[in-house]
Amino acid sequence: MPLLPQSLFGRLLLFLAGGLIVTQLASVGILLQDREQALYHTIGGHVAQRIGAIVNLLDSLQKTERPRWAGALDLPPTRLTLDLPWQTELAPDERYHTTLFRALLRRQLGSDRVFQLAIDDELPPPPPPRDRPRWLNSDRTEPSPGRADRPPRWRAHAMALGLRNFIVQVRLRDGETATFQQVLPEEVIAWPARLLLILLVLIVSVALLAGLAVRALTRPLAVLAAAAAELGRDIRRPPLEEAGPLEVRHAARAFNTMQERLIRYIEDRNRILAAVSHDLKTPITRLRLRAELLDDISLKEKFLGDLDDMQRMAQASLDFLRGGEDSEPIAAVDLNALLESLQEDAEEAGQTVGIDGVAHQPLRCRPLALKRCLTNLLDNALKYGQQAELAVEDTPSRVKLMVRDHGPGIPDSELERVFEPFYRLERSRSRDTGGTGLGLSIARNVARAHGGELRLRNRPQEGLEAVLELPR
Repeated sequence: MPLLPQSLFGRLLLFLAGGLIVTQLASVGILLQDREQALYHTIGGHVAQRIGAIVNLLDSLQKTERPRWAGALDLPPTRLTLDLPWQTELAPDERYHTTLFRALLRRQLGSDRVFQLAIDDELPPPPPPRDRPRWLNSDRTEPSPGRADRPPRWRAHAMALGLRNFIVQVRLRDGETATFQQVLPEEVIAWPARLLLILLVLIVSVALLAGLAVRALTRPLAVLAAAAAELGRDIRRPPLEEAGPLEVRHAARAFNTMQERLIRYIEDRNRILAAVSHDLKTPITRLRLRAELLDDISLKEKFLGDLDDMQRMAQASLDFLRGGEDSEPIAAVDLNALLESLQEDAEEAGQTVGIDGVAHQPLRCRPLALKRCLTNLLDNALKYGQQAELAVEDTPSRVKLMVRDHGPGIPDSELERVFEPFYRLERSRSRDTGGTGLGLSIARNVARAHGGELRLRNRPQEGLEAVLELPR
């Protein structure tokens, strides 16, 4: 999936944080729903109790006294009107909030009382307060600014909680209609900011702890990957510290064991190479001495030529096998001086080598191995391209060395095959037409032993280009 993070840390953090956020949002939804139910029970019960008390009071009054008392009881947020007719257009509503409030009203008004209830977003705001006697006009009886005077703002909160403006019409004992219209105060139906802030702090805290936990779990993998990458450049690097959780200690112990076995294998191979080199040189030297005793000049030259081929092939094979070893210590090498020495050697042999670009700082490498790699590349370029050019591109992280020639190039299908040991485009293996077919193999082994890479590519204009990339 392209949208997923590429690192294990990113994916684990995404899954944990995503699951945490979804869980917390679901918890918030359930909590707000429970809060809504509790608020509706509390507010609905209080409003139903007040309406029941007012209805009982109006029933006990004479009809002529009711307007005065209705004016005194017409206080926000519960508004009371006696002169409104019975509204037949109030349709029954069987939603949860309506059913609950109807049950609360039935409990306060009695089962024989006739009333109707409507809860709707489209109900008009409560009527303005009528003129009252002077003794009723006080600050506590006036509508509070920001409540009934601003219905659009609180209506969104009320809709979110399911608490809305509602109308209740009750039949008094003598047939008169009492109309109650309720507007919930904004602070009651507003979102619980403190609770939401606590949940936000909880989400952030748990997310940070999850990030730290994921980092602690994935860090050993990053250390192991870095050690494996460094192992390709330095087989004798310090072993990993066997610490941390059980699985991490097991992985570090297995890595250290693998490193020890590789070191023993390389040491055994080096001893075998030294023995083979000695055992091959001794019979070749004896044969060369015996060939010098031959009287037939033509036969003598043939023997010496075959011996030269044998010695060259044996030496090339040993160099190839030594290409990946790291017995040579790593040192800081002045690349500019190394390239200039290769240029001078070629010029002394009557060949032309140009240098383009400079290295800005020394490169830590195995000097003799790197020189052998560049010498093989230059020999190929000069043999098949008559002249060669060395180009340098230096960056803080890598050094790129390009060896270019002006020869015929190589078919694209053969660009990788020429790195195979003993593989040559010219199959005769004559000493007049080429070497043993190990030069490029040795060069690539040296490059990879340094943690770099060597590749070939045909130049657009003419010739072949060998690109050697080495890390700093």
